[in-house]
Amino acid sequence: MTEVARTQGSSSEIERGGVAEVAALGNVLTGLFKRLGITQTQYAHRVHLDKSAVSRYLSGRRLAPQEFVDRLVHEVEDHLGAPLQLEAKEALRNQRLEALRVCNPDEFQLESLRGELARSRRDTRRAERNIEALQTLLEVKEDEVRRLADDLTQLRLDWGAERADPAPTYDLLREVARLREDLEDAERLRAEAERHGEELRDRVLRLEEELSRRSPSTGAVPLDAFKDQLAGLWEEENFPEASRDLTEAAWSRPLDEVAELLNWVKETAGLTPAVTFVADVARLRPLEDVLAFAPEVSWQGRSRIQESWTNAVAARVTSRNAAVVFQGLRKTETHSDSESDRVLAEVVSRVRSDTQAVDLVTAALSGTSAPAQLRRVAETLARRRRGDRFGLRVSIGLVGVGRHDVAALVLAAALPDGKGPEPDDVRLGVVVRELEDAQIEALFDLVTWLDDTRLMTTFAVWLDHQHESTLLYRLFTTMAQQGRLGLLDLHASRALRDAVSDWRRRSRGQ
Repeated sequence: MTEVARTQGSSSEIERGGVAEVAALGNVLTGLFKRLGITQTQYAHRVHLDKSAVSRYLSGRRLAPQEFVDRLVHEVEDHLGAPLQLEAKEALRNQRLEALRVCNPDEFQLESLRGELARSRRDTRRAERNIEALQTLLEVKEDEVRRLADDLTQLRLDWGAERADPAPTYDLLREVARLREDLEDAERLRAEAERHGEELRDRVLRLEEELSRRSPSTGAVPLDAFKDQLAGLWEEENFPEASRDLTEAAWSRPLDEVAELLNWVKETAGLTPAVTFVADVARLRPLEDVLAFAPEVSWQGRSRIQESWTNAVAARVTSRNAAVVFQGLRKTETHSDSESDRVLAEVVSRVRSDTQAVDLVTAALSGTSAPAQLRRVAETLARRRRGDRFGLRVSIGLVGVGRHDVAALVLAAALPDGKGPEPDDVRLGVVVRELEDAQIEALFDLVTWLDDTRLMTTFAVWLDHQHESTLLYRLFTTMAQQGRLGLLDLHASRALRDAVSDWRRRSRGQ
């Protein structure tokens, strides 16, 4: 019985959701850990790990990484003052590989290849040492041959050919020939070992590169076993541990498993953990994963899950990645209510300054010739931000960066179709008067060149509210200079028709 086998726990039971191979490894690790005579909390502090991670590895609920196993072996050896037997360490490594084979076949293949590569390198070094020994022996034997040949020649000169025996020289020559054959075989074996090592190294590098593009391995058990473990934790009301497991799964498991988990968690544990889970996916995974997962959230419909997802994605958006997020979500949206519009609206609702809002919208639409359906973004900029009641400053800022199309959408959201200003509304004229002269000019230019004549007319009607005649006449002047005053629908408002008539009389009288 090996030393590792003697350290196994007495219990062979596998907890609910456990994997036999992982549980067996956990028993071995627990046996080793008990030799330290300390608590799991103390050990976690010593090796700078979370206590829950140590507990999972020792209980066999998670596959312990090789680094954890190696560190535990080192700590036990240091505590005992003596190394574990080599065969015990090899048995422990093989047991972990068997568990890895069940939990993560790709990682198992990589670890196996690394082990084979290590053996190949040992074979190469062994062949090199054999070659060095054969070369040294060959040099010695060749020197002996030369000395015997010289002695034989001298004997022949001194005593005559019939007295000189050449047999020893022939024996040495045959031995030298065998040594040369052995050396050639050793060099061939070394070349084969080197070639095999290079092939293995290339395979390891390719597999490492492939796996590096995936989510990092955390020693997670297969998905069905993981679900059983979660269900067990919920039944035990161990909600903190279940929450930690779900958070880990959100960033570590493949996206197809994450999608399955989302639906399973919602059906099994209810909406609250599902809301937290989907937010963790958005917060913790690479941005490309977040965008790829968006359709799974869209299928949830309008719900707390979607709201949680939107808020978490919006929190990651900056002017540097806004285009990637916005345009990535446009490609993956599956409903008429665009997820990209929803996320960008949440982003701009959080910023404090108009400049920041303009920068974010401009960055998000970078490279697009025309905006998508930005209803939520336009409404947020127009009516849901403090300090810019009608979104006028943002509209002017968008005009300044060449996004007249988006500025028009903001104005349209600020002045609803067919609705005049209510008595308690902030008057449009009051807000316009707070602008600088250049800003007013830019705003009126925007209104003048709107493609939507209804919106042009609505703006003029709202500006005429409470008889803001000075500003209204300035708008008429701008429109007349550009030949577009006639586009106003004077049938929509008697007050507006009277204002235009009054402006024309005054203009003729000047």
